[in-house]
Amino acid sequence: MPKLDAVVGDPLAAFEATRAQTLAALAPLSQGQLDFTPAPGRWSIGEVADHLRLAEGLYRGEVAALVELARAGRRPWLKRSFDDINVAPLHLPPPLLSWFQMPLSLVSRVLPDRVRSVVTEFPLLPTRNPDRATPRPGRDARELRAALAGSLAETRALIEGNSDLDFTRMISEHPLTGASSVPQILRFLSLHERRHQGQMERVRTGPAFPRV
Repeated sequence: MPKLDAVVGDPLAAFEATRAQTLAALAPLSQGQLDFTPAPGRWSIGEVADHLRLAEGLYRGEVAALVELARAGRRPWLKRSFDDINVAPLHLPPPLLSWFQMPLSLVSRVLPDRVRSVVTEFPLLPTRNPDRATPRPGRDARELRAALAGSLAETRALIEGNSDLDFTRMISEHPLTGASSVPQILRFLSLHERRHQGQMERVRTGPAFPRV
């Protein structure tokens, strides 16, 4: 196994530990419990889990694109817009996203990392998930757990397979999340997953949740 430096190895290990917690929480749940929807328009635990897989895949794609740029000798910097990844504050109407792109970009550039981390981990600012991370309901429980484990393995393989590169110089920038290096992307994934672990726990402990 390639040796990773602490800059990228630590956030990757933290993300792996967070994913292990997610898989442990899913393990005892039946198909009916995974598919239970707490209210109209709300996600089931299975949908939350599928969203986590899709979100990881989205950001893994960003890392892969940055690696490709670095390998080609080009500047590894991706500047994304709301057209590319339409994650946004929940109550901001989609037609207005282009108007708010510049103001949000300016705010994200000066927002302290500590504040950004808190906003990511806790549902203080409700956000609308990007279309590419919209989950599919009713996924088979075993298939879903295997997909989550497999997605993590793909992310680790991508990082380990390019450990000779400087991941701190690879940047993906978005108006809402700011400019993030690969280690920062991995930290974001951990915080994002912990946020949704809380969501799954709220569904599981709700009074209407089916008991086996």
